[in-house]
Amino acid sequence: MKISGEGRYFDKAGRRHKVEGFGSLPDDTALQSMKISGKLSFGKISCDEIKISGECFGDSLTAQNISVEGTLDVNSVEVAEILKLEGSLKVSHLEATKTLIESRSGSIGTVKCQSIKIFHNEDFVDSYNSRLQIKNIEADTVELENCSADIIRCEDAFIGSNCRIKQLFVAGKYRIATDSIVDDTIHT
Repeated sequence: MKISGEGRYFDKAGRRHKVEGFGSLPDDTALQSMKISGKLSFGKISCDEIKISGECFGDSLTAQNISVEGTLDVNSVEVAEILKLEGSLKVSHLEATKTLIESRSGSIGTVKCQSIKIFHNEDFVDSYNSRLQIKNIEADTVELENCSADIIRCEDAFIGSNCRIKQLFVAGKYRIATDSIVDDTIHT
């Protein structure tokens, strides 16, 4: 993995390390926690806790908790507990217990989680056309704003404003905002 900017991490033995400027370490380095301000690029890494302010690029990221302010561009993300993201993302496969995304830009292929909430608090000049693009969501609870999704399979769904959903498979309760479109709702 390569770090540019400022990075601090604890290895599995609990030793603290610091990177200022540029640094690298093997992707298979066992880590307890990592905090990066700048850019992190890697092939495949695993870490208990990751916090990034800046850019994160890689193939496979596995962690207990991930927090990103900036850009997350990773092929596969697996989070045992919580993924928090504020910024843009491009992820092919995302698994997490709880996913909290504040964004209107980017794309996700497949999402599997217990609960997912996607929203954005800031106004955009072209706000109605700014949507996070998602292929498939499988979750117990889904709360979305400013999203376009092909298929959602869930227990409960709360489709907020500015959403375009092709198919919504829902077993429990659901609510759809008046300015959102759901082409097909199927009760399971």
